[in-house]
Amino acid sequence: MYRVEKYMDKFETYRLYDLKNNSFFEVVPDRGGVITRFVYSGNEILYLDKETLYDTTKNLRGGIPILFPICGYLKDEKYTIDGREYNMKQHGIARLYKWCVVKTSVDDSASITLKFTSSSETREIYPFDFELIFTYILKNGMLTIEQQYINMSEKNMIFYSGFHPYFYIENKDDALIFVDSDVCYDAIDKKQLIFNGKIDSKKPEVNLIFESKSNECHAVDKKRNMKITLKYDEVFKYVVVWSLHDKEFICIEPWMAKPDSMNTKEDIKILKPGEDLKTVFSISASME
Repeated sequence: MYRVEKYMDKFETYRLYDLKNNSFFEVVPDRGGVITRFVYSGNEILYLDKETLYDTTKNLRGGIPILFPICGYLKDEKYTIDGREYNMKQHGIARLYKWCVVKTSVDDSASITLKFTSSSETREIYPFDFELIFTYILKNGMLTIEQQYINMSEKNMIFYSGFHPYFYIENKDDALIFVDSDVCYDAIDKKQLIFNGKIDSKKPEVNLIFESKSNECHAVDKKRNMKITLKYDEVFKYVVVWSLHDKEFICIEPWMAKPDSMNTKEDIKILKPGEDLKTVFSISASME
């Protein structure tokens, strides 16, 4: 049985239930269409710092922020298109703007569809007309994000998108991460390394970039005997693992391209006028 509810916290929030599996997720359209909670079988899957959710002057830390039209940083927060220089902060603009609710649905699943459309304000940062249509679906305890990126400009649109899930891990020393990859780059120490599945929780910051060989990775939270599995289409060529020493989270992030690709042009996606890109990303959990 599935159900959708809407309530007012500081922001309007939608909660979608899978009652059979004692699972639900929450979405806040006003804060970048972010999924703030995902509970599977009564267990919190995501980390959320509520102070950063409520304070719009802060970058939201927690949930599943949407990264568009870039993942990661740009050198000096700048890039150039058609001879004009633009400024864009880390991870792009989608997470900074209100998304509109298109519809909710309850049949063989619980779902909500959101839309983010370009404006005169976004064009000062990213000079394209676009529309993003995302549908979040909860079915049999699995959270799926169906994405559609649409170029509504009269010129080719370049972008590379991603997600930034914050997974709640209380004891990171007891966590294992599995990514099918031959290449692991440490973005803090600026070197390649051999990854053994465990992050160094004593480091102030961990930032690893993997070139993914398959469409799946997972983490094991041994304290809760829980396995979290991420599946994604092949357009997501990279997986980033990020964590801070004093916080109870490990981010495992599917990205389409590496940082600064708007400048290097490596792995960027190009949509012709009127074209779209459809892709899927899902998160599931199971008790080991």
